Amino acid sequence: MLTPFIKDLQKALKKVPPGTQIKDTLHLLFDDSVYGWGKDYPVALVHEKTRITEPSALAFFTQNNLLDEEGFTPSTYVDAQIEKIVTHAPSYIQRVNYIVSRTKAIPQPLFFNKFKHDYWKKIQNVDGLEAVVDVTVLESHSTTCETEAAFRAIIRKRKEVHQLKKLTFVWIVEIKSNPENIETVLKHYFEEDYAIVKNAEKTYCLGWSNPLQSINMRYFVCPPE
Repeated sequence: MLTPFIKDLQKALKKVPPGTQIKDTLHLLFDDSVYGWGKDYPVALVHEKTRITEPSALAFFTQNNLLDEEGFTPSTYVDAQIEKIVTHAPSYIQRVNYIVSRTKAIPQPLFFNKFKHDYWKKIQNVDGLEAVVDVTVLESHSTTCETEAAFRAIIRKRKEVHQLKKLTFVWIVEIKSNPENIETVLKHYFEEDYAIVKNAEKTYCLGWSNPLQSINMRYFVCPPE
């Protein structure tokens, strides 16, 4: 189903400037859209001190007052704190390539843990959000099985953050040549909800599921041996 969001996305991909990496700049092509785009949006952070095994990362969290007296991390962060975590302790934060909101205002994430000793604090709610978008750049010689492996790795990670399963999920593959192998994977997991968008320089293959939780991971294109 071509929702307004998917239509806007296809239009944006058709006008990607030459030499542009959409993993870094796709959000800049939506000035005329009602949707807001957040790049590298955080969806999970380490929950407690005992999970931080790297001495340098533990020192960073301690010195920046990111652990309370019981050794737990905060539930809210300002953008500057998130960027510092990404720089100094990247293993202890999860981010999606893009989060899409229904308005230009992108909600600040609020994190929570379901159980006291969970590894991750995960995003608490997705009110006001429309979609998660992940971008993969593949080589022209990538096989069907390599394409599927890249896709399934992303989905496993996203489904771990339970609130994300309520959102539309879009996977975009950027490639310079024949998308036949990618299209096989898109058909398998997204059925009719996929499209191939070409511009002067590259081909963009996108599949979408509304919601993410509808993606069936039980069956493979390339079953494991």
